[in-house]
Amino acid sequence: MVKEIYKPQTLLESRVYKLLRYHGINNPEEIDLEQLCATYRIEIIDINGRSCTHPHPRKFGWYVIAVDQSLEPIERRLKIAHEFGHLLLHEGVQPDSNELMIDWQESQANSFAEHLLMPYYMFDRFAYKVSLFDAPKYIAQLFQVPEQLAKRRFDRFISRMYVRGYAHYI
Repeated sequence: MVKEIYKPQTLLESRVYKLLRYHGINNPEEIDLEQLCATYRIEIIDINGRSCTHPHPRKFGWYVIAVDQSLEPIERRLKIAHEFGHLLLHEGVQPDSNELMIDWQESQANSFAEHLLMPYYMFDRFAYKVSLFDAPKYIAQLFQVPEQLAKRRFDRFISRMYVRGYAHYI
């Protein structure tokens, strides 16, 4: 059945989807990062400089996602999702970690952000309504993400369909 391609296939993907469903998020417009972060005691602030996470200086048990204020809204959204991933998965990049560990954490936070901002289970609303050519641009607009990221995510979705034997639906 085609619905199988929408199911999570990795532990990280499964965890992100559980988080979204726990919060009743079933549509792209419901992915409100500010609200989601606040639920986990994370405050988002704008700064001049490199985006990062750290413990909140005044609220015990809270964290801060500091986001470079020069980022465009779509890039800002992606950066918040990435930093949110760091906090939920490994409480930010550990400064004493070796380069391989930091690369792994960055890759994991990037994957977290992709799953959070463009969950495959939301793709079924449009997967067969737009052309393969138009899909990345449509996904970028629908999920408010950079088009290049939407294209990578869509390419992975198409690959998943091929691997599962659903190429005839494309």
